Amino acid sequence: MDQNLSLHEIAGQLYSFLAARFPVCCFSDEFYYFPQALNSREDWSLWDDLSPDAVHDAVTHLKNFRLSLEGNKAVGEERCVENSRRLLIWHIEVLSEQLEEIRLHTTRPTFILTVATAGILEALQSENSHALEARLGSLPLFLQKAAECLCTVPDLFREAGIEMAMDLERWICGLGKVANSPTHNALQRAVGSVQLFTEKLGQLTTVKKFCLEPDQLERIVQFHSGSGLTIKQALGELEDEERELGHLMKEEGQKLVGAHDNANLIYEKLDPIPVLPGGTIELLSAETTRLREHCQQLGVMAAEGSPEIQVQHLPESLSAVRSADSYNALPGTPYRGGIFYLYGGGGLGCTSGFVHPSYRMTAAHETFPGHHLLDTCRWNHPDPVRRPLEHPLFYEGWACFGEELMQRSGALNASYDRFILYWRRHRHAVRGKTDLLLHSGRIELAGAAELLVGAGFEKGRATETARKYAIQPAYQMCYTIGRRKFQSLFRSKYGERIPDFMNSILAEGELLFQDLEHVLRQKLST
Repeated sequence: MDQNLSLHEIAGQLYSFLAARFPVCCFSDEFYYFPQALNSREDWSLWDDLSPDAVHDAVTHLKNFRLSLEGNKAVGEERCVENSRRLLIWHIEVLSEQLEEIRLHTTRPTFILTVATAGILEALQSENSHALEARLGSLPLFLQKAAECLCTVPDLFREAGIEMAMDLERWICGLGKVANSPTHNALQRAVGSVQLFTEKLGQLTTVKKFCLEPDQLERIVQFHSGSGLTIKQALGELEDEERELGHLMKEEGQKLVGAHDNANLIYEKLDPIPVLPGGTIELLSAETTRLREHCQQLGVMAAEGSPEIQVQHLPESLSAVRSADSYNALPGTPYRGGIFYLYGGGGLGCTSGFVHPSYRMTAAHETFPGHHLLDTCRWNHPDPVRRPLEHPLFYEGWACFGEELMQRSGALNASYDRFILYWRRHRHAVRGKTDLLLHSGRIELAGAAELLVGAGFEKGRATETARKYAIQPAYQMCYTIGRRKFQSLFRSKYGERIPDFMNSILAEGELLFQDLEHVLRQKLST
């Protein structure tokens, strides 16, 4: 590669290369270690090539890109350019290790099926009337080639894959009713390919062990997440948070009910809110509008130009890997917005005609000032190097701390909101601890479910959720560890100046925390 290329030119070539090789993984924000890069989408029949030769070639190219980035650094380079360069090099290294060493695409059928779902969703969201037909038409070849890559699949992952494949089959069958629906032949071939994939999963020789090797898990916790913490240190932080929130919930619960009742019982008995005539979708849409207006009144400038949010029920085919509400960003500059997906009834209890008052905190997490606002700022960032790059410690940490900022600034000022905030923080800490203990082999699935029950999960859902945590190692810790990093930055540098803090963070994209801290220190000094 030409050593005279600028950082922006190298980044542009890298993003184009990856978007051509992995068009779905790069488009969707389901796969955090891929940059959310775009290609021209001239051919909607293209899918990601997960074959050994293609992955090996991609890793070779990634290493060459990294060498180019390290070799063309200019003397006296501005700090902002240096931060972007370091962020990009880090992402390249994480992606290389995920593809070459962690290799989720060879052991997790759910990874392949998530790619299939994301690819179909992208076609559905496209303005191209032929996109869905082309994607479904080429799905059989993608699933056939991807199935050939599977090896040493754990029992647990095969079971989850079969469950997800059945959901995907039902979902595809329903696509005949959508606008620009595909032909009957395309639908039948797509459904048949999913059925064939399910059959192949049933024929796989499986293994019992699903945990990564200890050094691989350590690498994910310390480096891939961006935490800089060992597993022992991360567990220490999670347990500190759990203890602290246990005390805070007890104190706040006594203020609410006048007695030391069990925190989970207090949470469940909080007065429910009746849904609007349009159901939970109308209710959540109204709440996101209210939170947007609150951020505007605070002086958070990015809220004024943020695009609208779609609120939809989660596609059935993703229910096997999702365990809660979520947000899906639609990439592009200017930012096109995203979708707030509601996970079944979940904590919203939509089947009863009432919702738990925590829905307001959920909306803050997913929309304003959480994921939607952060993605708006990321995709509208002036530096094109930073726009496609995100990582879960920043992403989930900001959304969790955003809940607290809304409570501190008065958007969530009901008598029970502080208790709900503490309860959610406690649950996130337990989820993170459960995840790390499970993947470290210190507890089994039954023990993981037991810990989740203690944090307020219904028994059946706790078992189901523990199985889903097994699929994505070390992700659950990002909520608490990331939130604590933002809390530390806020307390040490901004006091109670909430708008200044929010605008400073949102102006930077999703930097690594050590660089973000330096940027904030520099801003305050000027």
